[in-house]
Formats: sequence, C-alpha cells, structure tokens
Amino acid sequence: MRRSSVVLLLGALAFLPQNASAAAGQQEVDLKLVLAMDVSGSIDNDELQLEREGTAEAFADPEVVQAIQNGSFGRIAVAMVDFSSDPYNKIVAGWHIIHDRQSALQFSDFVRKIPRSVGHRTSISSALELGTVMLESSDKDITSSRKVIDVSGDGPNNWGHHMQPVHDRTVANGIVINGLPVMDERANGYFPDLDKYYAACVAGGRGSFVIVVRNYRDYSAGMRRKLVLEISQNGSPAQQAALAREALLTRVAAAAGGPNAAPPLLRPGRNEFSDQCDDVTGPFSFGNF
Repeated sequence: MRRSSVVLLLGALAFLPQNASAAAGQQEVDLKLVLAMDVSGSIDNDELQLEREGTAEAFADPEVVQAIQNGSFGRIAVAMVDFSSDPYNKIVAGWHIIHDRQSALQFSDFVRKIPRSVGHRTSISSALELGTVMLESSDKDITSSRKVIDVSGDGPNNWGHHMQPVHDRTVANGIVINGLPVMDERANGYFPDLDKYYAACVAGGRGSFVIVVRNYRDYSAGMRRKLVLEISQNGSPAQQAALAREALLTRVAAAAGGPNAAPPLLRPGRNEFSDQCDDVTGPFSFGNF
C-alpha cells in the first residue's frame, strides 16, 4: 500500500464517529453518504462559499429532513471531503448521524464553518478512492445497505489515477456514485459538456444519476433535489410515491422553462465522451486547475 493510501486510511479512521448521536456503538442507517467537494484552483472563494452555503441550506430543508425520517431506520450518516489531488485531499467533516431537524441543523451549521482547503488540479479518481476508504473503514461503527459518494465539481479528472478503473472498482464494491457538476458560464472554471462527462465517466452503480447546476446560486436547489432523490431511492412505498411526485413536478417545471425550473437530471450512459474519461491531455484537459 502506498504511503498516501495509509495516510488516507488513518485519516478516515480518525473521524469515526464525530457527532454525539453516533457515539453509542454500532448503528444501522438507511444511507452512508460521502460528499466529495472540488476545491481546485478553478473554484474561487466566493464560489466555494456558495457551495458551502448551498449544502448547508439543503440539509436544513424540511423536505430533506422528511425524506430522512421516512426511511426504514429514519437516519442517515454523512461525511464530507474537500478534494483536488494527493496530498491535498482532506476530510473536513467526519461521520454525522442525521435523524431529525435538530441533527440536520447541527450538520448544516458545521458545514457553514468549514474553512477552505488548499487545492491543486482536479483528481476525481482520488476522491473516489478516499470516499471508498471512508465508507468501508467505518463499517464497524455504522452499517448500511446503501453507500453513496457524491462528486461535486466544475471540471473533469486531470490528475491522479485514471478514472475508468477507479470508477469500476468503486461500483464493484457496491458503492453508488452520483454527480453534481457545476456549469456556470460566467465562472472562471466553466467547462462545456461537463454534464456529459459526468454522465459517461463519473456516475455509476444502481440508480445513479447526475444533477446539473447551471449557476452557483442554484447550488442549494441542486443539492436539495439530489439529497431527496438518493435518500428516497429503494425506500418504502410512501417514499417511492414521493419520488414519483417529485419527478412529475420536475418534468412540469422543465417544460415551463422558467426561473423555477428544477436542475436537470441525467442518468449515466455512453455518449461521445465515454472513451475519453482517462484522456487528461485531450478534450478534457483542464489546464493547471
């Protein structure tokens, strides 16, 4: 095992568990979720702050709290990492158990106070590797039949291990990968067709999906929708009914095309970029960010 892998493992173990509700021994939850947030140089401080605030707002949203409480166990476990590339990747929030409005607000407040991590380049593959270590090493404390890594960023993989083999190993370990690409044309890090890249190269596993954010100020809406969808997946009939209603409302809003249109959702699949996930010197090269 490479030295960096050992460091990642020790770092993951050091953050188990973090909030008081997780400290009473092993717990079973409906979902174990790692939020992987891109902090590469293409995302400036204002944009990162909008992402932090958007994430905090989403977890405090009553609809997200309701989705959590409607689960079989009525609780989920969430952790967060800031990623760019080794050795800059950092666990910024250890495992938090969220089961009601109070615990959701506590996590929300915690996220708002997380300082920016230093970042260089964009290694989605290393984010998946760290997320996998965190999910698997925490099984002795927190168990779940569903494990998810959410990747949020503004560019493709341009550093570290090749995406395809890391992606395939992650999915083979029973971990679902969902994506939240940010495609703000007014931002320094705008990357055309990033939604297609995420659909082809990042998302994977049963029920995986990509929520596309077109403006940093819409990040909260994108994160909220993503959380409701992934928390409710494979749930009770009531959850599935709520999921169907949400999908219908999304289609209606999208058809209207107005300012309240829901962030678009994509399912993973092959497209014209599917064979270029590992070509960091070609179409998906992203400079030094």
